[in-house]
Amino acid sequence: MANPIKAFNARDGVIFWIISLALFLLWVICVKAYSLGGWIHLVLPLAFLAFAFGVHRGLRGSLNIDADRTYIPNWDPARPMESLKEIHDYAIDQAIRSIDWYWKHKGAKALFSQTVRFFAWVLAAVSGILPILANLLYKADSSNPFQSPLVPSLLLGLAAALLGLDKAFGYSTGWARYVLTGTNIRKILEQFRLDWAELMAQSGISGQGSNPIAATQVAPLIECAKQFRIEVENQVLQETKDWITEFQTNTAQMEKDIATQIANLKTQVDKTIAARTAASQPGTIQLIVADPNNKAGNGGLQIILIDSTNKTILQEPVIPPNWASRFIAPGTYQLRLTLNNAPVGGTPLVIVSSGASATANITI
Repeated sequence: MANPIKAFNARDGVIFWIISLALFLLWVICVKAYSLGGWIHLVLPLAFLAFAFGVHRGLRGSLNIDADRTYIPNWDPARPMESLKEIHDYAIDQAIRSIDWYWKHKGAKALFSQTVRFFAWVLAAVSGILPILANLLYKADSSNPFQSPLVPSLLLGLAAALLGLDKAFGYSTGWARYVLTGTNIRKILEQFRLDWAELMAQSGISGQGSNPIAATQVAPLIECAKQFRIEVENQVLQETKDWITEFQTNTAQMEKDIATQIANLKTQVDKTIAARTAASQPGTIQLIVADPNNKAGNGGLQIILIDSTNKTILQEPVIPPNWASRFIAPGTYQLRLTLNNAPVGGTPLVIVSSGASATANITI
């Protein structure tokens, strides 16, 4: 009967492969048939990630080291040698199952670790080489994207993101843990085999089982198998503890980094809002009107304030020699004076700064 867990994981891998193929076909169709802009090329790395994740799902098999659910090593006094062999084989089989699990699952970890680090290295190398090649092959041109300083920064950012992905999911560290744990269990296994042979020799037990076996001869062998099983499980437990510690550390660091980025972003947004608020503070215009011939003695003098869009925003009477506007938005304004609807004086431009008062002089 097929293992349902393995079948489920294989099916998951196929699903992600289908998704990656669909994304790749979407990218090909959109590039060939439609003009959707450069953003469509983002679909290609998504297809690669879906394919890689499908490989990961297909290779990893069962996520747990499954123990034997039914077998219990029993001692049968009528069959002492057979019972000892069953205990011996049970201990070795369980250890080999753990070793096989680690050797099998290290493959997916190694594949992702090597892939991520290879592409991170390529991106970092290209980010350093690209500006040099661009300057050698092309003339200085600010419109050339390869000569833009943003391109190396983008490549370095992608490399850092890949290394962050490796750290967040623990591909490299998991690969190292699996190799170390599998090797340690194998060492313990070989030691158990030799210790078992030594105890058999010291007890004088024959492999043929023709002579009766005393309890004092059996107890050291069973204790040896027990300690062996405990040591194997301790290795698995230690690897699990290391994984939990790494996961909690990475999660805490990630939360700390995100909190720091959010705080920095909030500070930047607050600064931007404050700068915009300060820049939008209204100002005023102070006009000094010189009227040596007393042309405006009988009234009729008016000021017209025109903004940069040639729109009249203010028109009101002026009594020389001073006039002050109400609060107006920062910008550039043109002043015009009319006396009995006829233009008089000049038409100076006044720049109103945020929260400041601009001064102008006109002689009529």
